[in-house]
Amino acid sequence: MITKESSISKTQLFFMIIQSQIGVGILSLPHDVSLISKNDGWISILIAGLIIQVIILVLWGLCRRFPSLTIYEIIPHILGKRLGNAVILCYILYFVVTGSLVLSRFSQIIDIWILQRTPNWILILLMLGVCVYLVKDNLRSMARFYVLVTPMLIILFGLITYSLKDANFLYLLPIGQSGISNMLKGSKEATFSMLGFEFMLFLYPYVKASETRKLIAISSAHLFVTLFYTYLVFASLVFFETRQDLYLTPQPLLYMIKAYSFQIIERIDLFFLSIWIISVATSIATWLFLSSHGLKYLFERANHAAFLPYTAGIIFIIALLPDNETDLEKFNKLMEPAHFSFIVVIPLCLFLLSFFLPNKRHGDYSV
Repeated sequence: MITKESSISKTQLFFMIIQSQIGVGILSLPHDVSLISKNDGWISILIAGLIIQVIILVLWGLCRRFPSLTIYEIIPHILGKRLGNAVILCYILYFVVTGSLVLSRFSQIIDIWILQRTPNWILILLMLGVCVYLVKDNLRSMARFYVLVTPMLIILFGLITYSLKDANFLYLLPIGQSGISNMLKGSKEATFSMLGFEFMLFLYPYVKASETRKLIAISSAHLFVTLFYTYLVFASLVFFETRQDLYLTPQPLLYMIKAYSFQIIERIDLFFLSIWIISVATSIATWLFLSSHGLKYLFERANHAAFLPYTAGIIFIIALLPDNETDLEKFNKLMEPAHFSFIVVIPLCLFLLSFFLPNKRHGDYSV
């Protein structure tokens, strides 16, 4: 049941989508995209943004047909209870594994840059504790935190902009040299770094706004993320003198700002990471929230908080499995078909199947 305490505004929806999309991939995105698209990595980000906007329209079309149902209620309504519960279970596993991989990547970066002697399991446990505390209450309290921390992205933007005082914009030339095929391949890497917009499948019925305004809020949030990511990749391309430097640097943004210091702040890279950790926390919290709510719907319970210890425990165990960057890359490759299936294929199939249901106002089936 959607209560007044759990509803959110369209402005809060805007900030929640932003915080869900911007996460751990922000540091490695310029490196990953440039390996494929070379000087045209920033174009790949724009292409990825356009592709995701098309996906958002499909997801919005599905939500619009069931305006008062979450994805966990839409699935059994269309597929039936037995098959629907099986699909919901698969979604829960997908969210758990995705959250685990984000958490594992976070612990490895912190281990490299800040806490080399601290065991990874401690970093993972501390982050999970924060995320569990963040999502244990209703959706509105979670949304308020997302709104509160989003302006801190301005600091990240400012730090990257400061490093551009040593940039050379001629490094971008010649534009289009990599070719259309490489730009499209690079956009695939960028798309995976922008995951999180699918949170709208759950948030949609909780937003107090018209359907058009919901779409505008979600699309505006995605536009912000696309432009933000494009700027970061653009800044990396004009900063590094040779492409070889960028190809060999797994977290180029940190190396960009590491060379600078202020009177008050000696290690700007550590200051950058301190703010980045907040974005990672909101991203992990989103996956934890979605998986625990999935269990709530699956077992028909009133509160999701009872399932948080179980989902957090499973995420903790899976996050410990990758021992190094190579293992993590293997996990990511295995997850690529899952991302495509759960974010594109299944929602599209549900959207098409919904037209074969009786011609009723689908929103009247719930809440």
